[in-house]
Amino acid sequence: KLIDQKTFNPQADKPPVPYIPPQPPGPPPVPPLLQVVAGTPSEEWRVPVETMVKKALQSKANILFTVKCLVPSSGLPDHDRSALTDLVKTDGQAMVEALTEAGAPPGQVEITAMPDSSVTKPVVRVYVR
Repeated sequence: KLIDQKTFNPQADKPPVPYIPPQPPGPPPVPPLLQVVAGTPSEEWRVPVETMVKKALQSKANILFTVKCLVPSSGLPDHDRSALTDLVKTDGQAMVEALTEAGAPPGQVEITAMPDSSVTKPVVRVYVR
């Protein structure tokens, strides 16, 4: 058997593969303006909500308040659906009412609900755009 470059390097006849670095991570998610754990008495969060709404409306008159109701994902669609329904009916609606009572026009407040695997307890988050 003849000795050639493959004897010392089995990869010798293959073309080089360029290194392509992975994509850099995207920007971090936008943090919520306010987060309330489900079941927290409204007396604890109503005053900060009023302050937040007044400051937000002063900085931008047509601001959109998005109330997101999030429950931990259980993997069972029926369980997630009932947990979301309960959260929206109680804490979600209370947050929407607090926002409108603080001065946010009803057309500038929206509510959404979804299961989220990143939360450990049901929470209500308020985002602004």
